[in-house]
Amino acid sequence: MGITKDYLRFEHSGSCGCVASQNGAVVALTNVSCAATACEAVHVYNLRTADKIGEVCDSTKPATCLKLSSDKKWLAIGYSDGAIRLYDRESENPPVVFMGHRKAVNCLEFSTDGLTLASGGKDCTIILWDIVAERGLYRLNGHKDSVTQLQFVRNDQILISSSKDSFVKFWSCASQSCFYTIAENQSEIYSFALLRDESILVVATAEVELIVFELNWIKPEQSEDDAENKEPDTKKALTEKSEGIQELGNMANNFVRVNTRGKLLRQGKGRALQLVLSPDGKLLLCLGSDRAADFYRVFSEEETKSRITKKLKKAKKRAAGESDSSLVVTEDEIRKDVTILLTRIGDLSFEGMPSKTKFKCVDFSHDNVKAVNSMQEYKMFALTSTNSVLWIKTQFDPADNKISSQMLANMNKFGHRHDVRGLSVSNSNNAIVSCAGDELVVWSTHSLRPIANLSDEEVQEIVSVMFTVGDEYIITGSKGGSIGVWKLATTEMLESRTEHEGAIWALVELPDKSGFISASADKKVIFWTYQMVTEGTRKRMSVKKTKILELPDEALGCSITPNGKFLIVSLLNNTASVYFLDTLKFFVSLYGHSLPVTCVSSSPDSKLCVTGSADKSVKIWGLDFGDCHKSFHAHDDVVTAVMFMHESEEDVLFWSAGKDGKIKQWDAKKFRLVQTLDRHSAEIRAIVQTSNSNLLFSASHDKSLRCWQLTEEIIVLEEEEEMQREEDYERKLGNEEDAVPGESTEAEAGLATIKTSNALQAAENIIEAVDIVRNERVKSLDPNNKEEPHILIKTFNSKSLDHFILDTLMRARSSELERALLLVPFSHVHDILLSLSACAKQHYKVEFASRTALFLIKIHVMQLVATPESATVIEQLRKEMMQGIEDVREKVAFNFAALKLLQLDIEESSGNVFFSDLSAIDKKKADKKKQRKAIVKTVV
Repeated sequence: MGITKDYLRFEHSGSCGCVASQNGAVVALTNVSCAATACEAVHVYNLRTADKIGEVCDSTKPATCLKLSSDKKWLAIGYSDGAIRLYDRESENPPVVFMGHRKAVNCLEFSTDGLTLASGGKDCTIILWDIVAERGLYRLNGHKDSVTQLQFVRNDQILISSSKDSFVKFWSCASQSCFYTIAENQSEIYSFALLRDESILVVATAEVELIVFELNWIKPEQSEDDAENKEPDTKKALTEKSEGIQELGNMANNFVRVNTRGKLLRQGKGRALQLVLSPDGKLLLCLGSDRAADFYRVFSEEETKSRITKKLKKAKKRAAGESDSSLVVTEDEIRKDVTILLTRIGDLSFEGMPSKTKFKCVDFSHDNVKAVNSMQEYKMFALTSTNSVLWIKTQFDPADNKISSQMLANMNKFGHRHDVRGLSVSNSNNAIVSCAGDELVVWSTHSLRPIANLSDEEVQEIVSVMFTVGDEYIITGSKGGSIGVWKLATTEMLESRTEHEGAIWALVELPDKSGFISASADKKVIFWTYQMVTEGTRKRMSVKKTKILELPDEALGCSITPNGKFLIVSLLNNTASVYFLDTLKFFVSLYGHSLPVTCVSSSPDSKLCVTGSADKSVKIWGLDFGDCHKSFHAHDDVVTAVMFMHESEEDVLFWSAGKDGKIKQWDAKKFRLVQTLDRHSAEIRAIVQTSNSNLLFSASHDKSLRCWQLTEEIIVLEEEEEMQREEDYERKLGNEEDAVPGESTEAEAGLATIKTSNALQAAENIIEAVDIVRNERVKSLDPNNKEEPHILIKTFNSKSLDHFILDTLMRARSSELERALLLVPFSHVHDILLSLSACAKQHYKVEFASRTALFLIKIHVMQLVATPESATVIEQLRKEMMQGIEDVREKVAFNFAALKLLQLDIEESSGNVFFSDLSAIDKKKADKKKQRKAIVKTVV
């Protein structure tokens, strides 16, 4: 292909508009800052200054969840492709990448010591990851639907999981198995919360009730009979039917006894999405799928006893006034009331809260829980459905159970509350305006930050927008049929004209810049001209209606040829009509689409036009005779926008965008796909480009506005096709299951990682290293050989051939090593085991060599047993590795003892203690503080 006929690549250069994805998550970092998922990035906001202070973006797939470790050192982010990226907030090292889920990651949870990470995904699996070794530990299979939440309990020995399959499962991390399942619920479970030192479990389901369970944990030295006979602080209240079910479920369970306590009604009518416990454990917040967010007060054991006493007194007093003896209420009946454990006290609402705002995710600030007078004050960060993050202060009065909330700040200025429906670039290419709902936002094309926000109470649902000549004014069209004239300098609407009776879907400027046309769903195209009018002492621009074109059906889009000859209107009747612009006479009808034509654009040379339709196709038409030159099946969903690039010498290129979230570039002369831009995660509403076609902007339902920049990189179509085939192969590769010998495919526990392209590459490198070692050993037998060792051996600085194989193994990512070893054929395993044995004998990376050898023996045990020569290799491995591990242990013990002696020597000489028990020190300080308070009270 000649160099002049190659194409230049567009690359993603930035995005704006998305404050927080409504299906994402938010976590509190400090008392004033938080992190929130925003498409594929995670934004860090300072709510005190209402500004974005940071961003994490290392993926092209949308981020679905994030979690902060308890020590705030690690930040884990889960993505829609199943990847997990783990960031160390105390260093600038690249993130650790875990690949184990085949679908999106739903939830993440750190262990209390911060050394283990658990992840649950839409592929119904749970995976535990070793953060220190940067590898997967094991996979837990048992759920039949998406896993929704995870939590470690009992010093990280047990993991609790919930799923949409209506089950809550208890997993033993030691045995890697499920030892108990709560199966009483019949609907999907979205969240759960553990209260009062893990003794109460509250489950949020798709129903309007919260289910409360009581957990009685069995201590290791406590027998099962003792556990069953032990009466907890709050007695169990179960029906005969549930007692039978629980007794069967408790078989072979030596860890916990689970009893149903009751149900709590919610204010909301939809499903419950999230349960959030306050840092002090006194408040429980339940978010629903509707606007309702319920606050529940969690009573302590002392408060529960007090409530039982009060309720019993009231019941006895009430029964004393009744003659019927059957109305006598006993203490056991009162204990059955779940409200003695927790009760609803109010909802999350505040003054100025928008009517359509729904809370999607909330996280309490753990650094700022304080008492103001008799009120407990909490601060939280809330992610809303309207593309915003709110900073909320909540005050709770324990004396009378009153709760009130106040919004302190929001991040509304960084995006729209609704979907962007229209875009327009200024004539100077310095700004771009987007319209959504009842507001306009003007963005800088250089920094992608908002310059101005324009809104007016009289305007609602703006669906089209356009800059005028000079970029001083903006024209808008609304769904109600009104034309608005806005002045950018004062950010006010100067004029509103309602001439249409339906939505104005398109605004197009006339070629001579004297006015514009508006195409509407009322089957009209109206021509407007600009004029200056005087208001008091100032002049301003106004618009005047000049003529009207009646259409056979509703207009969905329109375009004017650059030479000013034709007006092309896309219609609801599956056609596009072409009219002469000067006389408005009908010229030709472009028919061929099977569904409504949603968009149209004309070429720079005025010879072609392209139409996009709801039938997912794009058609190229000649304007001389109205003939169809080519039809493409362009997208997997409705085509929402088409646009020709500005005139070039060689090619006639155009863009198409669809509800499949992809933007595609086509060659209108050679009839082929040039490139695909697919960073959006939802349907694309509008696209627009600068006058020189160097920048392309797109707006999507995911609330993001993205910028694509023309680069100097040349696209070779054959290479693009090959890359697409490789991507398809990698996608299929991840869905394949590797059968591990000796393990059932339906086992509860399995390998954590999945087969990826990186694992395949690592396996190829290992195979290549073994082949290189074989060749080098053959060469060494020739006394006349003078060739230098292989260049890779020199590159790795390996001291020997055995070291070279181990160095190659260590170059594989820890999280993908096991999967790579599964792909290595058995013919190469013998050489690897020999090299590992030699390395262990030389005390070279003994721990890693032992782990690798054990895994290889595990997956190839049947072949090794059947191969006689393998016996000597395994025996050699046993001796060398046991001796190597023992030497390492002795060395570690010796060094530890030496450090202990050094510590004691320094402490004796200096009189200072190196490591103190901080919890004991804090306890002493607290006791002293209490004593001081007591003394003050006594004196008073």
